[in-house]
Amino acid sequence: MKLIRILLIIMLAGALPIDVKSQRITKNVDASRVELEAINSRIEQLYVTENVNALTSLYASQFTFFPEYKPAIFELKALNQFFKDWFTAGDMKTYKKKITTVEIYSGHLLELGTFSFHYSSTKNPQGEYKGHYMVLWKSDNNGKLSILSETFGADTYIEPEIVPYADVQVEETNFTAIAKVNKTLLAEIEEFDAVVLKAVANGDGNARADGFTQDAILLSNFDSIRVGMDHIRPKMLKTYTPDISFRVKHYYNRIYDLGEYVFVTAQYKGGWGDSAKGGRFKGNMSNLLKRTQNGKLLMHRQAGNRDSKLVLFDK
Repeated sequence: MKLIRILLIIMLAGALPIDVKSQRITKNVDASRVELEAINSRIEQLYVTENVNALTSLYASQFTFFPEYKPAIFELKALNQFFKDWFTAGDMKTYKKKITTVEIYSGHLLELGTFSFHYSSTKNPQGEYKGHYMVLWKSDNNGKLSILSETFGADTYIEPEIVPYADVQVEETNFTAIAKVNKTLLAEIEEFDAVVLKAVANGDGNARADGFTQDAILLSNFDSIRVGMDHIRPKMLKTYTPDISFRVKHYYNRIYDLGEYVFVTAQYKGGWGDSAKGGRFKGNMSNLLKRTQNGKLLMHRQAGNRDSKLVLFDK
C-alpha cells in the first residue's frame, strides 16, 4: 500500500499555417474558448502532418515545456529538435484535445483539458497515450497568442515506454530565470512552499489540502482531474500519512506576476526512506497561485508530471 501511495504522490508534473495573430483575448471567456478550440483543431492536424516549424512557432521565445517522462525544455531550438526526433521515431495517427476549462488572468489565458494520442512506433505498433494538460497563453499588443507554459501527463499510471516520444533523448539542464523577479513576491512564494513542504515531510494530509483554494483544480500525475476541495482533500489524506515522510525540494524555472495571481513553473526532487529501503523521484509542475483577501497565497490550479521513472531502493 505504501508503494501505491508513493506512485500517487509524485508531484505533490507550413501546410497548415496557424494565423494566431487573429486570435485575440476578449473579456468573454466563452469567446476565448471558441478561439482556443479553433487553434487546437489546427494543432491536432499539425501533429498528424508532423509540421515541426508550425508547431514551434506557437511558443513564446521564453517558455516552459514539460513533457512527461522527459527533462524540461526551455529553448526553441531544443523544442524543435524534440518534435523532429519524436516524429522520426514513429507515426502520429490521431491527436485530439478537449478543453475543460478556460480562464483569463491579466492578459493571459489558462487552458485546461484532456488529450489522446494514437500512434505507431517500433515498440508500440498500436500505441495510445492519453491524459490531461494545462497551457498558459499570452497575448501581445497585436493580439497574437503564444504559449508560455505547457504541461501534460497521463491520467493513469504508465511506464516510460508508453509515451509516443519514448526514444527521444532530451538533455537535462538546471534552468532558472527568476533573477529579475520581485524579491517580495519571491519571498511570498517561498513562504507558501515552506508550508507545503512541511506538510509533506510531516505526512499531514489535512495541512497539505489546506494549501489549496476551495475551488482549486488539480491535474496531478497518474490521476483524473480533481475539481474542488471535496475531491482534493481525500487524495491528500490518502497520499500523505504519518508513516511516510517525504523529503522534497522545489526549483523555480519561471515566475509570472499576474496581479492577484502568480504563475510558477518549477521542478521538484525528493525521496523517502534510506538507501536500504526507500526511493527517489523528480518531476515538473505548473502552479497558479491565488492571493486571498488576507494576502496569503494558495494553490488555485496545478498540473504536474514525472520527468523520469520512480527509483526504488530495496537492498
